[in-house]
Amino acid sequence: MMEADRPGKLFIGGLNTDTNEKTLEVVFGKFGHILEVLLMKDRETNKSRGFAFITFQSPADAKDAAKDMNGKSLDGKTIKVERANKPSYEGGNRRRLPSLSRNRGPPRSLRCVRGGSGGTRERPSRAGHLDDDGYTVNLNISSSRGPFPVKRGPTSRSGGPPPKR
Repeated sequence: MMEADRPGKLFIGGLNTDTNEKTLEVVFGKFGHILEVLLMKDRETNKSRGFAFITFQSPADAKDAAKDMNGKSLDGKTIKVERANKPSYEGGNRRRLPSLSRNRGPPRSLRCVRGGSGGTRERPSRAGHLDDDGYTVNLNISSSRGPFPVKRGPTSRSGGPPPKR
């Protein structure tokens, strides 16, 4: 899907970590007027992550730059240049977190585990895990609507009499 609000925006991938905004502006500036150069950097180290976005004033200039620069070498690395697309969060292989349903409580992997008695170091059930010192870790998950509902009554496995009709 094309980014409708920025048709002149390009993605530049495979950049050398030493390539900076000024270099990108000089190299791509020969194709037309550039509105923005956005080099993506690591938050902690402030080093380049190897990709950038360049927005041209004219979509035609962006198209020419993508056509001419894709596969070319910049600072010793072959770069990939293409029109930028909005990220797609449907499908794909993005990792998803389990959802917490309001009426069914948290998934089994997040349910609370009762800790051992008096600090004993017994193995917990499969739902819990031990920290580095061997103690069980309790996850306190609560809801702003109060405690999760508790199912009461016989279950289908209880072997009790069948329900009356």
